[in-house]
Amino acid sequence: MIAKMFHRRIVVAVVLTIIAGMTAFGQTARDLVKGNLIQFNDNGAWCWYQDERAIIDPVRGKIVLGSVASSGGAGGSLRNGIVESVIFDLQTGISQRFPLWQAGCDDHNAPGFILRPDGKYLAMYSEHYDMYNSRYRIYDGASWTTERRFDWTKIPGGTDYTIAYSNLYYLSSESRMYAFARANHRCPNLIVSTDMGDTWSFGGQLTTNSTNSYNKGYYKYWGNGLDRIDFIFTEEHPRDNPTNIYHGYIKNGKSYASDGTPVDNNIFDTLSIPTFLQFTKIFAEGTVINGDTMRRCWNVDVQRYDDGVIAALISCRANNNQQGGTTGNPPPDAALNPDHRFIYCRYDGSKWSYAYLGKAGWKMYNLEPDYTGLGALCPNDPNTIYISTSFDPRDNADLTVREIFKGVTANKGASWTWTPITQKSVRDNFRPIVPAWDNKSTALLWWRGTYSTAQNFNAAVVGILDRRSETGGVMKFVDATPVNTTMADGSLLVTTGPDTNAGPADNKWHVRTGIGNGSSVFTSAEVAGEDAPGLRTRVQVPGAGTYDVWVNFWAVPATTADWRIKAGLSVDGMQLFRSMACKQVEDGDHDTRLTLSGSRNSFLYQAYLGRVQVSSANAFDVFVDDNAVRVGTASTLVGDNSRTWYDGISYASVNTAVSVQKTQAVPSTFGLSQNYPNPFNPSTNFEFRVSSLGFVELKIFDVLGREVATLVNEARPAGVYTVRWDASGYPSGVYVYRLQTRNLSGGSAETFIESRKMILMK
Repeated sequence: MIAKMFHRRIVVAVVLTIIAGMTAFGQTARDLVKGNLIQFNDNGAWCWYQDERAIIDPVRGKIVLGSVASSGGAGGSLRNGIVESVIFDLQTGISQRFPLWQAGCDDHNAPGFILRPDGKYLAMYSEHYDMYNSRYRIYDGASWTTERRFDWTKIPGGTDYTIAYSNLYYLSSESRMYAFARANHRCPNLIVSTDMGDTWSFGGQLTTNSTNSYNKGYYKYWGNGLDRIDFIFTEEHPRDNPTNIYHGYIKNGKSYASDGTPVDNNIFDTLSIPTFLQFTKIFAEGTVINGDTMRRCWNVDVQRYDDGVIAALISCRANNNQQGGTTGNPPPDAALNPDHRFIYCRYDGSKWSYAYLGKAGWKMYNLEPDYTGLGALCPNDPNTIYISTSFDPRDNADLTVREIFKGVTANKGASWTWTPITQKSVRDNFRPIVPAWDNKSTALLWWRGTYSTAQNFNAAVVGILDRRSETGGVMKFVDATPVNTTMADGSLLVTTGPDTNAGPADNKWHVRTGIGNGSSVFTSAEVAGEDAPGLRTRVQVPGAGTYDVWVNFWAVPATTADWRIKAGLSVDGMQLFRSMACKQVEDGDHDTRLTLSGSRNSFLYQAYLGRVQVSSANAFDVFVDDNAVRVGTASTLVGDNSRTWYDGISYASVNTAVSVQKTQAVPSTFGLSQNYPNPFNPSTNFEFRVSSLGFVELKIFDVLGREVATLVNEARPAGVYTVRWDASGYPSGVYVYRLQTRNLSGGSAETFIESRKMILMK
């Protein structure tokens, strides 16, 4: 009898283990992101005719970005139409949000920024259609000044049209700052400042035309900060008439075509204003690519590189050349749904060429036939671009939602290799931007959510930072339990449960068992809206050092669900994180295998909280709260879909001492040398050889085969490289480092893989 009972228990245990494994790993994951997804603003979006929408201050170590909030998102009507700036600290990973102005919600109101020569930030913005002011504020390192205005009605002759868009550029050779906007005569106008943006005066009108469109051209700008501003533009709105793409530039107060042919000898007067026909047409309406006729072109991004190469990213309708309207004939915009394409244009100093990139998808909402997810050129790398599309550029597969893809070229843009940044997203990823940084770092920013119209959206601003000067250790998970978790003020934890049921609506946390890692989670708002008090989880780490920190929570990634958590590294520094703007945890992210999915098709999500410096105390605190306020409202509590399931904290050591240096030698073969010194404590060097342009990965694994660090993950030209790894945050032991390269220079598809062992001895 005892033997039979024991056998039955073994069978039951095996069956339960199989079921648990099927629950944990058998479901289809969603919301995957390549990189550490950071939420910069929980409610925000932008149009694409304000630049720069984000800037990086390398001296203070800040990212400054702007967006507009909507009543359809977090905060509801109280946030509606607020023009907001966020200053993100690159050292701490903490965001600080500042309201600049509040008007009716419209993503066209987003600000443009510039880093002034004196280190201050300037933000400029205006209200779409309804106002005659360019509004601006200056950040002095502590706060934004009160709002100042440039009144366009005071320009010579006044203005006959409202103001839209702000584009800020500084030319040091002229000691002059420029701000471009759509203004008088519905054309691109400029104002200028000789005191770094403290005061402004009217500069002139850049171009003119005789079209009947309500907007006389759309303009994208780029400036080198020294002596030149480039721009690409259309004649009008592609909804109104067929459009081409043109290019010109400004230098020494004059404007020129691409080849340097003078167009306007004095951009600051209004005596002779050039038309679009006097500039260089870089892509023509009616161009046939792959059997499709490109129609109704629109500009997306422009960049001029140090070698004089100019790149432009544009979108076009494939074959559809219908004109939109409001009613009747022509057909209304709502009746049009063009099939869009992305085109890459390149100027090599003598001529323009173009290359097909891929499908850009259908329109984003009913009344705008030509709104797409757009894309971004990389300012510090002419071989890299990013696009947002609902069609996989690798095989044209219909993804149903817009994903972000990274493109890399090895032949000056003639063809591209694509890598997904986001995959299997539940909601769209829109309008990526890449602010200028340095040649070892890239910031990719976009907004993610649901876009109903330019005046109504439910989105959050997110992004990833690729800093090649640092690596992170593998993540470690700390389960939140009554042992390490108290009330936020340090008092004794008070919960209901533990049990397997949903917690009652009693404004208390509930310990729900049978789910999560450690077989329990802290839950709130499971059956109705409630406001449970804040919690504090104390995390013990192996030793002093720098650590990145994440909070883990559960969610059902359905369009009707809005699972969330509020968390931060301090009580007054908490953000609201919603599953729609977060990434799912993937198998292999941590040093141990976690339960990643469970009942009700729920999955483990993760939100980045920031970076902590841990001293000899070897511990840090994370503060957690629920937030069951219905999206689109300011305070209405709602349960079930807006529930919180808090599971625990993840952390990873940060190594900021990695350096990469290219030597002058050009090797004939790929190769990997033995690290030196070896054994080592705490740092060592790796030398590898690249014989031709190739995509290079240099990774470190522990003896169990788990990846612990990525030192190189990018395309590299031929050369000999040395990489240093500081292993201060890693335990003693045997490690394996592996070099893998893939030839990108054409011809032979050579792949090289080599691994070697090393010993960390402390």
